[in-house]
Amino acid sequence: MEETTIFSEALNFLSLGLSVVLLFAVAYLWSSNSRKSAQLQQVQSDLQKLKKKLSALETKVNEIREPTVVSDVPQAEPFGLNLDDDFDEPRREELRVSTPLAPQNPWLNFVKEYNDFAEALSSPGQLKKCEKFVRDNKLKILTYGSSMTFRPAIDVKDSIYWAFKGNGGEFAVVPNPMNPCDAELYEFSGMKDIYAMNYQDGVYRKYFVKLPAILISDPVNGWMLKDTGVVNLER
Repeated sequence: MEETTIFSEALNFLSLGLSVVLLFAVAYLWSSNSRKSAQLQQVQSDLQKLKKKLSALETKVNEIREPTVVSDVPQAEPFGLNLDDDFDEPRREELRVSTPLAPQNPWLNFVKEYNDFAEALSSPGQLKKCEKFVRDNKLKILTYGSSMTFRPAIDVKDSIYWAFKGNGGEFAVVPNPMNPCDAELYEFSGMKDIYAMNYQDGVYRKYFVKLPAILISDPVNGWMLKDTGVVNLER
């Protein structure tokens, strides 16, 4: 009986020892896991901070980084021009002459001056003004026969057309602004043949020349039409 009691107390003591050992083991494991979890959280926090610092550093580097200079940029060719062509002086002259700032038609300034003159022309003293305009511009004064024949007029008053000398034998021809355009002048004096006009009926008292008629003066064949002009009529 006494031996049984001793054996029972030994088991209890052993059980208590095992329980203490297990308790310490659990405590150790829990403490170890807690430390590992805290360490993991600390590492993650440090990584986030490092990423933010790297991002800020990259932004600053981009701000102070020198821009890349592209030295070999492909050039687009303008329409109608080849960049490989040699632009010698004749070519430059050709381009310059064809621009609106350097008109190649010698009569452009004359036509502008004529339109300004015709617009401002008034009845009092208009004959003397026209005679002066003809002299100043060295114009030939013409009258009209039948079948596209032109003859020199006796004086400015009797003339139907004024001819401005251009290149070679060419002349830029405009109407005498003193003569209103009526049905007779339009039908039988060459107006409808050498100009495109907006004539319909009645009398038009003002001319605006958009393009002069270009006539060629030939010593043998006389005056011949080369290019039809364009004239706008106003009442």
